[in-house]
Amino acid sequence: MAILALALGSALRGDDGVGSAIARGLEPLLPGLEVVEALELLPEHAEAVALSDGVLFLDASVTGAPGEVRAERIAPRAARAAFLHALLPEEILGLARALHGRAPPASLVTIAGRDFSFGEGLSAEVEAALPEARRAALEAAQSFAAVGFEDP
Repeated sequence: MAILALALGSALRGDDGVGSAIARGLEPLLPGLEVVEALELLPEHAEAVALSDGVLFLDASVTGAPGEVRAERIAPRAARAAFLHALLPEEILGLARALHGRAPPASLVTIAGRDFSFGEGLSAEVEAALPEARRAALEAAQSFAAVGFEDP
């Protein structure tokens, strides 16, 4: 099963770089995991999403208590009419379905950050939440086989 992890955010903005940190710990747990690091989601990501069997969107969140882990299944939706520079994970799934005829099962796993200022390194709360976020991502990836693809 080909799982794509889209690790979002900037490592130069403190806790915003947590997507890549989650992904680094997942690679040994999910053989064949393809990790793509990106500052933001772009329409060009839709093809890689459509070619995968499941997608993990890994990102920081500005809502919730610092270190709070959230994992949720997400579904495709149409992109907003006025394209912004970045798209939402649901919109990338919608583009994958519209442009490439398939939208794999997907989950969004986030850790609420404390510090998004310029600088490298994660806050203590976010660093401590990494194992829980990796467990949530692993559980989501393992469930993809049972879910299947969204019909166009």
